[in-house]
Formats: sequence, C-alpha cells, structure tokens
Amino acid sequence: MAIDPNDLLRVLQAAALQDLTREAERKAAETQLKEWEPFAGFYSLLQDAFLDDSLETDVRWISIIYFKNGIDKHWRRSAPNPISKEEKLEIRAKISRTFGILNPQLATQNALAIARISKFDFPVDWPTIFPDLLGLANEAREQEDLVRLKQILVVLNQVVKMLSISRFGKARMALQHDTPAVVQMVGQWYFYFTQQWMNADASAIQNDHTQQLALCADIGYLSLKICRRLVVEGYEFANRHQEASEFFQATTLHLNAFIEKYVVSPSETLEQHIKTLGKFYYDLTERQPTAFIMFAGCHDLIRSYLTILQNQAAAFHQTNFDQFEFWEKVLVRGLLLLRKCIKMIYGEGTVTIKYRTPEDRQETKTAIQKLKDELCTDMFVVGVHDILLWSYLRLRPTDLEKWATDPEEFVHDEILNSWEYQLRPCAEKVYVDLLVNWKDLLRPRIIEAFNNVSMLTDMSDDALLTKDTIYCGFSIGCNALFEDISFDEVLTNIFAVQVLTVGADAPPMYRIIIRRIALIISNWITVSCAADKRPLVYEILARELDPSLPLNDTVVQLTATSALKCAVDEWDFKLDLFVPYLELFLVRLIDMIPKVEMIETKLALLQVISVIMEVSESRILPFAEKIMQLLPRLWEQAGGEHILKGAILQSLTNLIRATEKESYKFHSLYVPLIGEIVDPKSDMHVYLLEDALELWQATIGNAQTATPELLNLVPILIEALDQSTETLRVELTILEAYVILAPQFMAEKYSKLLFSIIASFIGNLKIEACHIVTHIIEVFIQTLPIDAYMISLVDTGLLSRMTDAVFDSYESSINVTRYLTIFARLTLCDVKAVVWFCEVYGASRVPPQATCLSALLDTWVEKIENMGHPRMRKLTAMALDMILNNVQNEIVFAHRPKLTKARDDIMAELEGDEVDLNIDTSLQNLMSGYGYSV
Repeated sequence: MAIDPNDLLRVLQAAALQDLTREAERKAAETQLKEWEPFAGFYSLLQDAFLDDSLETDVRWISIIYFKNGIDKHWRRSAPNPISKEEKLEIRAKISRTFGILNPQLATQNALAIARISKFDFPVDWPTIFPDLLGLANEAREQEDLVRLKQILVVLNQVVKMLSISRFGKARMALQHDTPAVVQMVGQWYFYFTQQWMNADASAIQNDHTQQLALCADIGYLSLKICRRLVVEGYEFANRHQEASEFFQATTLHLNAFIEKYVVSPSETLEQHIKTLGKFYYDLTERQPTAFIMFAGCHDLIRSYLTILQNQAAAFHQTNFDQFEFWEKVLVRGLLLLRKCIKMIYGEGTVTIKYRTPEDRQETKTAIQKLKDELCTDMFVVGVHDILLWSYLRLRPTDLEKWATDPEEFVHDEILNSWEYQLRPCAEKVYVDLLVNWKDLLRPRIIEAFNNVSMLTDMSDDALLTKDTIYCGFSIGCNALFEDISFDEVLTNIFAVQVLTVGADAPPMYRIIIRRIALIISNWITVSCAADKRPLVYEILARELDPSLPLNDTVVQLTATSALKCAVDEWDFKLDLFVPYLELFLVRLIDMIPKVEMIETKLALLQVISVIMEVSESRILPFAEKIMQLLPRLWEQAGGEHILKGAILQSLTNLIRATEKESYKFHSLYVPLIGEIVDPKSDMHVYLLEDALELWQATIGNAQTATPELLNLVPILIEALDQSTETLRVELTILEAYVILAPQFMAEKYSKLLFSIIASFIGNLKIEACHIVTHIIEVFIQTLPIDAYMISLVDTGLLSRMTDAVFDSYESSINVTRYLTIFARLTLCDVKAVVWFCEVYGASRVPPQATCLSALLDTWVEKIENMGHPRMRKLTAMALDMILNNVQNEIVFAHRPKLTKARDDIMAELEGDEVDLNIDTSLQNLMSGYGYSV
C-alpha cells in the first residue's frame, strides 16, 4: 500500500501541533506515523517533506527527526521492516538537494541523518561518499557559493565523525584510502579561509559586521574539525603523508597567531579554533604519538604552550582568573601535551605506540631520541620546573578566599583533584613527572630550596606562601626525593617542631603550613617513615585535630583526618603503637561529624573511622557503643544520599567484625535495618543491597547464638534466595551460617521451602556455590536425626535433582563428587533409606528403571579419583563399607568386588592419616583452592 503524500502532509502538520487543547490530535498523528514506518516509500516522502521550503519549519522539523530516527531503526538490512534497496537509492539520490536547506537546525539534523546512512552504507553500498561530497563542495567553491560550501562541510564533518569511530574492518580501510584526498582539499580550504578572516579587521569578526567574513570563519573552522579528526584517525602513520604534515605545520603557525590575536581582541571564534587545535594535538599524542613527535613543528608547538604558560603565570594569581575559563583550558591542554611527551620518553609502554615493521620501531626510537635531544634539554626541563614550582604550585588568593568562605568545598576539591581539567592539580602531576624522570638535574634544586625555607623564621604572608609552595614540591616529589632525604630526621627536627611548638602568637596564615605538613605526612608515610617515628606522626596529627587551637580550622582538621587515614591504612601499620592514641582520634573524629555540613565530608570522616575500626580489631570494643550511638543519627541525616548510607553500612560491618562475639549487643539496633534493605520492595534495595548483605554475613558469622532479631530475617533470606539474583553466592553463605547456628529451627520451620529452592539450583551451580549448597545439606545430616529432613529431601525433588546431576555427563566432576558426599552422609545415617530412595527414583522414571542403585555405585567408584580431599575419600570408603555389610541384594552382590577393592584401596592409602570426619565449616578448606564464584 502506497502512502498518499497529501495524507502524510496532514499527519505531519497534526504531529507538529503545539496547542495543548489539541493534544489528542497530535498523539493520533504520532501513532499514525509509527504505523506507516513499515510502508514502502515512507522515508523517501519524509525526505521530500523536509526538502519542501514552502512548508512550515515545525512540519519540516518533525519530518527530519522521523527520517533520522528511522534510519537508525530500519536502514540496516537485518533490521525489522528494513527500507528497500530501491528506496535507499532514491533517498541517496536526493541528498545533494538537501544542501540547499538554510535553516541551521534543519541542516544539522540532515547532516546527522546522512552520517547515519554512511555508517551503514560505506563502503559497500556507497563507496563514493567522499568523492561525491568533495565534488559537490569543490563545485560550490568554484562558484563562490560559500553558503552551500559550508552546508556540505557540515555534512562532511558529521560523516567523518561517524566513520572515524570504526577501528577495524572494511570501513576503516576505506576511510584510510579516502583520507589523503579529503585532507589535501579540505586542508587547503582551512588554510585559505582562515587566512581570509584572520587578515581582516578583528572588530569585524567579533561583531559580525560582514557576513562574508563570518562565513569564512565558519568554513575554516569546519575544515579544521574535519582535518584534525582525519589526521588522527585516517592514517596509520600520518607523518609519512605530505598533506597531513602540511596541515599540522599550518596549525602550529596558526596557533600562535590565534593566541596573539585573542590577547588583543578576544572572540568566541578564536576560542573555538584554539580549543579545537588543543584537542587535535592531544588526540594525536593518544592515537599516533610517533607521528606527533616526527611532525615538523612539534617541538615549536610545545615551546609555544610553554610560552603561554609563562605569560599567564602572573594572571593565574589574579583574583579574577577564574572568570577566564578559556585560559585555564588552554594551559591545562599544554601541560597535558608536555606530560605526554615525558611519558613517550620514559613511559615504556604507557603510551600506545604501534610497531608493524623494524622500520616502524626504528622510527619510534628516532622520534624519542629527537624529543630528548631537541626539546627536553636540561635548560628546557629546568625552565618548566621553575615555572611550575614558583607560579602554579603556589596557593592563589582565590584559593585562600575559598578556604575561608567554604572550607569543606575547598578540601573536597583538593581531594577530588581533577587534574585533567584543573590547572594547579595538572601542574602538580607534570611537576612530579619532571622530578621523577630528571632526578639528578632537579633534586638538588628542590632540596636546596627546601633547606632554605625550612630555616626561615619570617612569618609574613608572602614568606609563608613561599614556604608552603616549596613544601608542596617536597610533598608530591616524595618518590623522587626519598633516597636523598631522611624523612625521619626532617619529621623530627622540622615538621614536629613547626606543629607541636607553634605558639598562640602565630599569624593566621601559618595554618597553611600546618595543613601542608599533614599533606606531607599523607604522601611520605608510605614511602619512608620508620616504625619508631609513628608515635610522633600521631602526636602531630592529634595536635592538628585539636579544635581548641585557633589555627586548627576546618580545613586543617579535615586534611589531618585524611593524613590519619593514610597513616593507619598502610602495610607497615603497627597497632600497638597506635593504641595509645586510639581513643583520642575516635573521640575527635566522632565529635567532628555533626559539625560538618557536606555529605562528602561526613562520608570522608566516616571512612576514616571505618578504617580505624578495621585495623584496631578487638581494641575497638570499649568505643563500640559510642560509635553505634553516632551511626543511627548519621543515617537519619543522610536522607536520600545512598553513598553515605553505604559507607555507614560498611562502618557497621567493620565494627561487627572487630567486636566479634560481643556484637550481639547491638543486634536490636541495626539487624531490622538489614531486613528493610534486603526486602525487594524497599527503595533502598537497589542501592544498598550488597552493603546490607555484607553486613548480614558479618553479623551471622560472628553470632554465638541465633538471636530473635536474626531469626526474624530468615523469611526475607528465603525470598531473596528464591529470586536467584547475582547476589546468590552471598545469600547462600548467609543461609549456610543460619543452618550451622540453628539447624533444628531451620529444619522444623523451613526445610521443605529451602530444599525446594535449592533443588531449583541443582544443575546450574558453579563450583563454589555447589560447595556451599552441599555443605548446607551436610549440616542438616550431621546435626539432626534423619527423620527430620529425609522426607523433605525426597518430596521436594532435591535428592532426585542431585541424582540427575550425578548421572549427567555434562556436570562438573567436582560438583558430582560433592553430590556423592551427600549420599555418603545419608548412607552412614541410614543405608536402607538410600536404597529405598533409589527404588523410588527408578520407579519415577519414564519408563521405570530398576538400575538406579547400580548406576549410582558405578559412578561412585568411577569418581573416587576426582575426590582430592582425604576426608571425602575416607567418608566414601566408610559409606561403601556400610553398603557392603548391610545391604543384601543382587545389585550390591554384583558390585561387591568393585566396591571392596575401592574401599580397601582408600583405607590403605589413608592408613595412619589423621582425618577429621567432623563437620568442616571452613569454605576455603572445602574448596581446596577452587576459587570460583556463583
């Protein structure tokens, strides 16, 4: 059935209605459009509609949106209701007419639609897409139709953007084939049109006085975007192609010109060009680092960024610098490029460098050597070091203002440390790279500066800021300096003195030194700090956490808590040295939480407390009640902040593990909360389930008796097990603990329900889960009389499912041995019950079989070799002996030689061994090294 164009037009007009009183009419039109999607010619008619400039813009907009979305859904051959080949040809034939669309929004959507077509059709069905677009663009260029040229470049840009995503296959190879021609032509346009508007009067560009210059700027910018993506993605080795090299060199010349022009007369056009060039260079170092180094002008480019860094150093410390977001982005981009260069020289694998041939490898070696010899000279490295240290590591007036007005936000930003986007953190990263890789050159400079400022007694603001700057370099450079500096001596003779002996007459600015020393401790304590100096570290941090001292404002205290976390959460931590300070730190941390406001701050403090609980183990017991009193209040304050609530649950988990058997005292306070979170109907279930299960596991694992609070959670546990989610392994472990703790209760109340659920798992269990499941059944067998569970095992089908698994040739041999262990346990309890079950199992088969016991005994003997644990092998021997001595039937008589030999071989093998036949509750021991998850 063909769609009438007039009908389509009426429906499109209805779909474009904005009048709320005609909502039903609009929805009916949308429904009709959806029903027409499978009809032949629908998308071609939509294309005609948005090409018709006599229609209202809203109608054309609806047409192009449905057209674009339809390409995604129906253009692919394998898609439901695919667009026919004939209609595709018709649509592609009309693409050239779409370049007459003047509305920029419609033109953009059209470009996106064409790009999506290229994704499916290039290179098989539309191999000439680039020659086609270049031909149309060149025609517009020759006719000096700049509007049409711009529209074609908009499309070409989207096509290149779409196709460059492909990393392999025909599309990648075809893109690389066409790239040189595109870069050759579009690169010339970039250079020509950029020169046109750059050589014009700056005010004309800024104020859009002439449409012609604005068009030149737009065409130049589009050309830049197209070429920069193709140079990065369209070549294997871009530096080996003349057109790519010429484009790169042109951009390096333009970058300086853009910067110079922007300093005199800032404009959005210049900002766009400078940012895009920065992205081009950075992407090139990511994808083709060798090509980047080998391009002529690469080193001059890096020096240009260094010059910008020097020129903006003074402005960086102006109070209004934050208003100039543009400059920060430019400077960060320059630092990132410099960091990439350093990584290329010293990274050894941290940078993606492709080797295809020995020549490629040699080219990379040449490029790196060139970088060392021509760019990263001693003078260059020292120059960058000094600029970063003295200009960009130094705290700014805006930093100090934020410290004073919003201390928590200041600390949060420092911890967050988004170094790829923020200037000072990025400068710190590059500074560390320099210090680590040019140790011999730079270490003497920072050590000399450190020794000089450490001896100064000048308390002026400028002197303290200078000292803080040097201390910053000393702090972040710890990995490069520890061989030449004894931190223990510096800690004792300098830092401890500067913190512990500071008087009341110290100026307010001195707090930046107090804070910096905490940061130094954070960095250095895991690198170089002797055990006998840890008490001195704790003394310093305890002093900085004292709220009664005037210099210890919020920033100082929060920084000290971060340092404290580093001090206790590291491999060389000695608990005995920390215990004398345990109460002091806990009291001050707990007292601090109600005083801070940001959720992130409360979370950070709680994490420190949690770490302290974890490392303090049973020593935390005297303070457990005070911590428990804090957590419910904090839970209420958290509201909908699930990240903080998750941290609270983790803290509870650590507290329960630390208090061990004494944790039962707190069950009434938090165990009901576990049930609330685990309940699928709870709002918290999605966000906090894993944390709640971990807390539940710790609680039941440390419980000495099954308290009423714990037993009340069993129905919720069974419901969770029945859902069989990705948390099944943890839930099974919790169930295992319940069965060990209260087997009689679990058997009487829930055995049938539990066995039914477990039966549904059999056949789909991974090894670890199978160990847990079979261990649960073993606990019932070993702790209760057989009458308490045997009927449930049979009636629920659990024993039948295990028997099916034993006979299943595809089941894991390890799992089969675990199921046979259950039969061994049952045999030792009541061998007649096992024989009876085999008869019932055989009778239930279709057709009935009388060979179940025979097959079971054959498999049992066969799988003995898969039983690695001596306990399991001895258990099997005892079960076989029970069968031989107590079952008198033809099947056992026929198997007697085989069973006797297997039993005697095992007993001879284990003769003299001390094998514990009691229940083994250690999952790790049961697994014997099989570290698999559910």
